Amino acid sequence: MKDSTFIAVWEGTDGSGKTTLLKRVARILTKRGYRVAMHKTPGLMRSGRFAASYGNSPKISPLSRMLLFLANTVDETVAMVRKVEQKKPHFLFIDRYYLCSTVYGLALIRHRQRPRDLPKIDEIVDLLERLGKADYLPPDIYLIVDVNEEERLKRLQGKRGRETLLEKDSAFQNIVREIYQEFSRYRPEKVIRITNEPSMLEVLAKSIADKLVEMRERVLSS
Repeated sequence: MKDSTFIAVWEGTDGSGKTTLLKRVARILTKRGYRVAMHKTPGLMRSGRFAASYGNSPKISPLSRMLLFLANTVDETVAMVRKVEQKKPHFLFIDRYYLCSTVYGLALIRHRQRPRDLPKIDEIVDLLERLGKADYLPPDIYLIVDVNEEERLKRLQGKRGRETLLEKDSAFQNIVREIYQEFSRYRPEKVIRITNEPSMLEVLAKSIADKLVEMRERVLSS
């Protein structure tokens, strides 16, 4: 499967326009003749529905929240593998994966408890990937999307629900940014950082599509 399907994981702050950009890049690649499969977590499996409902409760422990979303990413991987086997896509776009569950869980612990002795993001991800070697798909690239805070909050206007409490919390989202930056420094060869500025969607999407095609061809030829 890894010989033919390039796995791109899309991550980023809430309201960054990540999913919109992902879909636009997928459309461009499809028009060029590439098969693109997409999968979003948390999904509609029982673990995803439970993570989205109970996991977004304001009173839940940050660790419990992290583990709930991580459990769903393991479940969703089964569906992703099946999708790849059936569709044999050139690209698999994953809209948030185990990195997101880890980043947001760690950010929430820092935000609420401010402990001084927490492990770093690279230590947690390394452990997860060792423990979940048989459960996770290894990403070829992470695309981490962000936008300036004023624009991010503007995009979230009118959105309601328990999950929006953290989405609209600038202090929390800044911690999320910091942890994604830490991960980028840890695996620079695996990360493309993207600033999704307004009115630049088409130009940005085309540039990303070009880059992904180039990277896929490089991986296949290596």
